Amino acid sequence: MPSYLGLSVRFLQPYFHGRTDGGVPEWPPSPLRVFQALVSAAATRWREVQFREHAAPSLRWLERQLTPSVVASAGEPASVSYRTYVPDNVADKVAKSWSSGRDASIADYRTEKDVRPTRLLVNTGDPATVHYLFPLADGCCLQLDILATAARCITHLGWGVDMVAANASIISEEEVANLPGVRWRPTEGSSAEVYRVPIEGTLDALIDRHTAFLNRIGPDGFNPVPPLSTFRVVGYRRTTDPAQRQFAGFSILKPDASGFRSFETTRRTRDVAGMVRGRVAHLARNMRPFGWTDEDINVGIHGKTRDGHGPVRGEESPDRFLYLPMPTINSTLHRVESIRRVLIAAPPHWEEQISWISRALSGEELTNDEGEVMGLATLLPRSDWVFRQYVGESRSWSTVTPVILPGHDDRNFDKAEKLFRTAFEQAGYERELVSQIELEWRGVGFRAGVDMASRYLPPENLNHKPRYHVRVRFPKAIRGPVAVGGGRFRGFGLFAIDD
Repeated sequence: MPSYLGLSVRFLQPYFHGRTDGGVPEWPPSPLRVFQALVSAAATRWREVQFREHAAPSLRWLERQLTPSVVASAGEPASVSYRTYVPDNVADKVAKSWSSGRDASIADYRTEKDVRPTRLLVNTGDPATVHYLFPLADGCCLQLDILATAARCITHLGWGVDMVAANASIISEEEVANLPGVRWRPTEGSSAEVYRVPIEGTLDALIDRHTAFLNRIGPDGFNPVPPLSTFRVVGYRRTTDPAQRQFAGFSILKPDASGFRSFETTRRTRDVAGMVRGRVAHLARNMRPFGWTDEDINVGIHGKTRDGHGPVRGEESPDRFLYLPMPTINSTLHRVESIRRVLIAAPPHWEEQISWISRALSGEELTNDEGEVMGLATLLPRSDWVFRQYVGESRSWSTVTPVILPGHDDRNFDKAEKLFRTAFEQAGYERELVSQIELEWRGVGFRAGVDMASRYLPPENLNHKPRYHVRVRFPKAIRGPVAVGGGRFRGFGLFAIDD
């Protein structure tokens, strides 16, 4: 069973003053911050030769480990600040006044400083705790004794007033699952919050910086201490925050570009998705400015196995595009109408792929299986009102095309609910978030203009699966696009903001 090296830090008071660049409140404290605290504590516990020979090897081992996940108590910036008074560095003026027999006080030379800490939200009597979890490949850590001893010597994390008690131990996966708090995981994508993480060489850089500090006054005067630069920046997100997909939107015009080309939603959703997918594959094979290989095209564009002989299962699906025809939502009547636009979505780390498809597909003709030109794709501005109904932010969403369940519900309510939650997990939503969503489903749509779920023509391989219209409410607002279920790669299970 997998296990972790857990570095746990408990705050003695429910607040934290640490800041990131630009004075922005930081919560949870970054892995680099706790690594620096660990180095400082180890240097206090073991001096000079003992530190180099006893503690440094363990700290160098730690900086080479995989980026840790974090479990932390909830925190939010305090709504009210408090004011402190910081003495100015003018003691020489006060001393000169004293030597001249005049009255003077250092209290007359001070600067007001307003402080707004992060308030840690914990139950009465429970300590605010942060756990840094480093995965262990073989389940053991030979450096545990030294790291635990160093951790127990940590006295504060953040400002000097942020007093803490810390420890290190081996934690099983089951124990990790039972840890209370908000879970943060390393992730990719521009929407993630970034934190500093130690890398190989960080310890040596900290030692060099300390040496530079001790020698900042030399024969040539004052030598500024250079800032620490040996670290990397990693994106983190809460498990309750969905990873933000990359996406691009396109209008579908008539072949002569004289106006929108409309497609009936109930019967043509799968066809529009198929036409767009076929054109993207054609561009990837014939243009290849992005360097698509045949395997990339089979998997990422067509959603097939690497050899192209068959489709991959939805729950085992690798990174790939989603082709989502967007039924028009009438801004006046709030009625769902025909398809005139299409949204192409991709995994959070596919920024370059979406950039490529935005350039490559715009201005291209869309053809059916017989080679007849059915429309012209043009890049859609993100200011488009209809587009924003699919990629905006909201707590409540409802389907414009039905969700195709990943199994048979046998008309059993409990089984259907389980399958719906499974569909959200397969679409990339964390189980912790899925357990908190509120679901409604039925055969009739939740918005005007939406047809019965049974009347939509799904992809042929999913024709036997049950399908329903769904309304979902998340515990907090999330950004679209939202598409779940077995047909999500070809336009089914697409949600729009529900007012």
